[in-house]
Amino acid sequence: MSTDSTLLPHPFVRPLREGGVSLISSRGLAAALQGEDPPELLDVRPSTERPLARLPGSLHIPLPELPKRSGEVPKNRTVVVYCQFGNEARRGAEFLSQNGWTRVAALEGGIDEYSRIVDPTVPRYPAGARDRGLVFQQFPRLNSGCLAYLVGDPVNRQAVIIDPGREIDPYLEDLGQLGWRLVAIVETHTHADHLAGHSALHLRTDAPIFVSKRSPASYPHRELEEGSTLGFGSEELTVLETPGHTRDHLTLGVRDKIFTGDTLLLGSCGRTDLGDGSPDLLWESLHDKILKFPDETEVFPAHFGPRHALPDRYSSSVGFERATNEALTQGSREAFLRYMTEGWPPKPVDFDRIVRENLES
Repeated sequence: MSTDSTLLPHPFVRPLREGGVSLISSRGLAAALQGEDPPELLDVRPSTERPLARLPGSLHIPLPELPKRSGEVPKNRTVVVYCQFGNEARRGAEFLSQNGWTRVAALEGGIDEYSRIVDPTVPRYPAGARDRGLVFQQFPRLNSGCLAYLVGDPVNRQAVIIDPGREIDPYLEDLGQLGWRLVAIVETHTHADHLAGHSALHLRTDAPIFVSKRSPASYPHRELEEGSTLGFGSEELTVLETPGHTRDHLTLGVRDKIFTGDTLLLGSCGRTDLGDGSPDLLWESLHDKILKFPDETEVFPAHFGPRHALPDRYSSSVGFERATNEALTQGSREAFLRYMTEGWPPKPVDFDRIVRENLES
């Protein structure tokens, strides 16, 4: 008798065992939260992690306290239990399932995965951050397709903001909620597609503005160059000069993350046919610097989404981009130079005005 292979589980997926915990994916949770009967969210992380990141509207009961406080969890709604990476959530969901809750699931991958896939405004932090670690948050601007970043040391409560947009209230709100001090504002390059928020943020926080030593900016700033470091608490950003998209372009690194601005985008890279760009310099920046990082290095660009003909993804890795990025798979320097100089649309109408304003203020 033959067996219908379509009915068999995928060989790399463990079938749900009897009595096992149901899991819900990040995208599944996002869809459920938009439905007619959204689930109750239960955060079972330690109290020390709660201020670093949370899903809005969630109930917080640390896992060790759940047996005594389970009466606070409603039984007439679906409950989704979450933690940082998903392991403690499974234990919490299992406890509830064994004690009378019939609609319970654990968030697969935790809020770390939720931030990567669904909502990058949920901050990320590494294992052990309850004692010491880097807290990291993306700020996507849907109307412009731009990304800004906050990185901070939760012990010393110091933070850096990278590539802020002109609307600075979201950054100030997060800094205020965390009780952190902004110690630096960094621009990876002179932006031409949006008005930057460095000066407005400086006026509100007194944090200094850092740009490349090659920047023609006329506002008060401090200069960064190859090998510079920028400290915040016990952490530091390291600086690479990566010209090409612009002559003043920088790439910033911290731990296993690089903030690539427009030098490396997801699936592509920044144009070089506008302003003072150079495809030759971009080739060198990509191949002599960016691609020297290990494959597992996380890549965080300055843009995302269809407004920039990019995918709706907020981060990638050096290895993934090395294998799939159209700009990186041209096969030769000559092919790359043709790719960067042929077939691009005309210069945006507001290009010169935006560049001028971003350099003056």
